[in-house]
Amino acid sequence: MKNVVWFASILLTGLLLGLLVSSSVAAARCQISNVSYAYPRQANPNEEIQVDTTVAGSCASTGLDYYSVRVDLVDMNSNYVSSSSTPIGYSATNFTVVAINSVTTPSSNGTWPLGIHVYVIRAGGTNGFYLFDYQRVSNATIQVGSATPVPEFNLGLGIIVFAALSAGIIIVRTRRRVII
Repeated sequence: MKNVVWFASILLTGLLLGLLVSSSVAAARCQISNVSYAYPRQANPNEEIQVDTTVAGSCASTGLDYYSVRVDLVDMNSNYVSSSSTPIGYSATNFTVVAINSVTTPSSNGTWPLGIHVYVIRAGGTNGFYLFDYQRVSNATIQVGSATPVPEFNLGLGIIVFAALSAGIIIVRTRRRVII
């Protein structure tokens, strides 16, 4: 019985030691430090436009792994995604790259919201083990076609004065009837 307890305690100690050794705390391998983008603020319906996204960051790179930046433009109305991948290369200790996405505007007039999502990826992967940093940039808004005009009431000063006098006369007549 002593041997079984002794063996079980050795086995449990070995398992715990193995878990402690295999689970190490590490800093993020890559970090995006700045994202800026340029796009046309207004475009025509069904027009192909270009969105340039400049991504700066750094990776704990040994020169053995290949890195790239992926930029997804997400149409917030339809959830359609347009992706562009731009290589950083093997030396990614400090990088600045420009990812270029070409997209076609919607066919109708209105404001078009686009979400911009930026990823740093190793060795051509798309997620999980290969994804090193992710950043969602605030939405871009593009005016497609002309803005829908708000109707205006262009009333002349004479009409406004006439309406005010008419309302005043009605109020005075109503008060006289109540008093008498």
